[in-house]
Amino acid sequence: MLDPLLIHTHIPKTGGSALHQLLRANYPPRELVHLDSLNLGSTTLLETADPWTHLQTQWRDWYRALPSDSRTRLRCVGGHEAPFLIDAVKDRSVRPFCMLREPVELVISTFLFHVWRAEHLQRMDPPASIIQGIRKRGWGLKDIYREFGGARERVEERHVLGEEDFVSPFFNWQTRHILLETINSAEIPFEAGGEGLRKYRDMVFETLSERYVVGTQDRYSQSVRLFADTFGWRRVFVPRANVGGLRGREEELGIDDETRELIRQYNQVDVELHAHYSERLRDAPLVGRMTDVHGRGRRSLARAGARARRRASRLKPT
Repeated sequence: MLDPLLIHTHIPKTGGSALHQLLRANYPPRELVHLDSLNLGSTTLLETADPWTHLQTQWRDWYRALPSDSRTRLRCVGGHEAPFLIDAVKDRSVRPFCMLREPVELVISTFLFHVWRAEHLQRMDPPASIIQGIRKRGWGLKDIYREFGGARERVEERHVLGEEDFVSPFFNWQTRHILLETINSAEIPFEAGGEGLRKYRDMVFETLSERYVVGTQDRYSQSVRLFADTFGWRRVFVPRANVGGLRGREEELGIDDETRELIRQYNQVDVELHAHYSERLRDAPLVGRMTDVHGRGRRSLARAGARARRRASRLKPT
């Protein structure tokens, strides 16, 4: 019987790049696949009438097309679209896991990232184009909520700014991402709480409690320890990647207390999700001293020393 397949649902801007360092440390390349690097059908996705069904079919077909020996060796897959594999894998059980982030920090980080892309990349992908359209109108992050919040049928704005779904990362994005396996997340309204979101709130809590192992970015060390103990990882450390590179522009971009309050109002499900799982980890064990980032450095030096000694021994005359 095949071991369960681990599925890392990488919600953007939640520390997934750092977590991938841990995955690479614990699984050799033949056992680990990073789905985002495959780019299956990415050039045609925007031209697809139903992107959700297209992605669902794409990843199901990708897994089924793997040679049997490749499927047997595979132990972990990860990526932004990984939830589509949860129900596509039929020959073994699956163990999904994810990292959640405090929603105000997540939204601001996402906005700063797309602003950076719009300012520095020559190729204008849709999120960067959205930012360009927003800034041409003198809007800030708060205007996304003023213009789109609570109004799902803003047809004129869809034509002005592009496809409305590219604004969805600012409205309960973590809930939308986790529910990719179950529903087309375009169904979830851009509301500030209320009955329209209750169904999706219940769905995401049920999905996480029944299927997922959940960490939170604000309790990264506890989360790493939880993942390592659950999945049997032997190489355990606190990784760091892409830390703080886009910070420092909040005031310039008009991200004030009013903006933060709007973010909380329009991300109430994500706020509740994060608070619940962060509290669960509050008293959980941390990564041990010799397995934290300093311990990782010591182990790297020890391995380098061992390699040097082996090379020296081979060069000794016999």
